[in-house]
Amino acid sequence: MPLLVIFVIRNVAIGAAIGLAVACWLVAFGTVGSHILTGSGGYVAVGMLAYSMASSFGMGFLATALMFLE
Repeated sequence: MPLLVIFVIRNVAIGAAIGLAVACWLVAFGTVGSHILTGSGGYVAVGMLAYSMASSFGMGFLATALMFLE
């Protein structure tokens, strides 16, 4: 696999893992967890929060890595 593809996949995966950790922390210990419904809609809300944070952090981590690339 080309080095650029490995670079992109690795940095997006690291950023997504950080974003998922932050989302889990917000649901478990933050104020977000108390506002989520206990019914079946709660899973959708947690999924949307996790996906949005993972994709945002992943792209941000990749952009930062590309900015500092020599």
